[in-house]
Amino acid sequence: MALKKQKGHFQVNESILAVVSTKEPQYIKLTQDLFNRTVMFYVSKMSEDTQAFISTKSQELYSIYEKLIFDDDQLKALSIPQDLRRAAIKKAAGVVKSWHSNFQRWEKLIQVSKSAKTLNKRKRLKKKAGKPPVLPKETNFPIQVYSAMFKDDTGESLLVKLWTGNCWQWSKIQYACRKLPQGYVKGTFSLIYSEYSLKLVWVIQKNTPSSGKLVDHIKAFGKLRILALDLNLDDPIILGKVLEGCEGTGVVIELATLRINGNNRLNHLRKRYLGLIAKALRQTNTHTELGSVVDKSMCRHRWQKIKNLEKEIVEQISHQITEFANKNDCQIIVFENLKSLNPSHKKYSHRSNIKRSNWVAKKIQKRTEAKALHRYSIYTIRINPSFTSITDSVTGNKCLRGQQVGSLNLYLWSSKGLGKLVKSPSGKVYDASENAARNIGIKYLAGKFDKLSMFKPQGLEDVVISWQPSTSSKGNVVTLPSWYLLNLSNA
Repeated sequence: MALKKQKGHFQVNESILAVVSTKEPQYIKLTQDLFNRTVMFYVSKMSEDTQAFISTKSQELYSIYEKLIFDDDQLKALSIPQDLRRAAIKKAAGVVKSWHSNFQRWEKLIQVSKSAKTLNKRKRLKKKAGKPPVLPKETNFPIQVYSAMFKDDTGESLLVKLWTGNCWQWSKIQYACRKLPQGYVKGTFSLIYSEYSLKLVWVIQKNTPSSGKLVDHIKAFGKLRILALDLNLDDPIILGKVLEGCEGTGVVIELATLRINGNNRLNHLRKRYLGLIAKALRQTNTHTELGSVVDKSMCRHRWQKIKNLEKEIVEQISHQITEFANKNDCQIIVFENLKSLNPSHKKYSHRSNIKRSNWVAKKIQKRTEAKALHRYSIYTIRINPSFTSITDSVTGNKCLRGQQVGSLNLYLWSSKGLGKLVKSPSGKVYDASENAARNIGIKYLAGKFDKLSMFKPQGLEDVVISWQPSTSSKGNVVTLPSWYLLNLSNA
């Protein structure tokens, strides 16, 4: 039974896998074939008038398309249950909407290619657009089982209504899955048939109380506490600062620091397994008349170990971030938006590109966002990281980043250098990651408070305005460092 929504809560949906055993696996296959046959029937009906289907609201799909199945004598004679028909309608709607959006995207690419000025560019853009997308001729979806299609769930077995080829009957299915997380309840499930195994995927649900709007929180408490995170290619892969800003004074103070390692260990183990894979490839004759052909299943266990290593470190780090944010009563987790830091042979070295291609920062952001929201209703946002690495968070001036050279801990300072330390104009040296994490947090808080945000370091009485909101040429409000705005005003 699906969980009902509650006011002041948002619903969390996750999945859990179970292993299935039954005495009549052929009934599951027959039901799955019939379900996909029903899906294709509704796909054909929806694609007859695509514009009418796209304009139809999702709440009206059942009333418009459900009874059309009685026009087909063969499907009508099978007496397909209502819940299975409605599940097929949802699947068919997804297929048609996906095809329609892809077809519109293809049409736009064709129009762009026709408007190109040169023949070579038109050919290149037309080749890039490819062939027009078409609707599938058949589907292979698992059976989507709604609440009226199963009963008597004991936690180890249940009864499911399946098609035997002649009639519908209740069949007993044994299943085994891990224990449900605290607060979750079972909803519907999907029943998957393959030649090798049977699987069942439960949808588990939980109602989590919403923490409300940030504006209301600031008005009620007069302050906002955040966890600002800086991500690195080397260790520490994560460095976070808990910052608290006060609405009345605009002063931002630092409360705690989070430092997580693990990137170097991941790179070391990845190189180790890649070396074993390369050694196995050298010892295997993969040369044929058609060239070098490698079996896809070759070294699959080692490739799977590399994937498992990445998944393990992502899950561990995201868990530590979430628990640290909850322990320090943070309302927001602030990441830097790293979409532009992709590998590029024109900008970075070969070694740096390898690090960027294997970087798990985006996976950490995604898993942290899900865990923080689902467990403790902590929101996660991403901000533009511009100027956060070259701004002194203490004085608000522009600083230099250093590149470590040799084994004697010598540092060269240049305006283009990238390293683990920053040097302020006054000669003070800071940790680059800690400085960037502070700037990320102050930059976010500066855009949330009416008063200008001023960072107050521990042990110092003076406060400095290092970040200020400003209006860009496009009319958007952006947060920029004070030294940059000063240079603009002097220019």
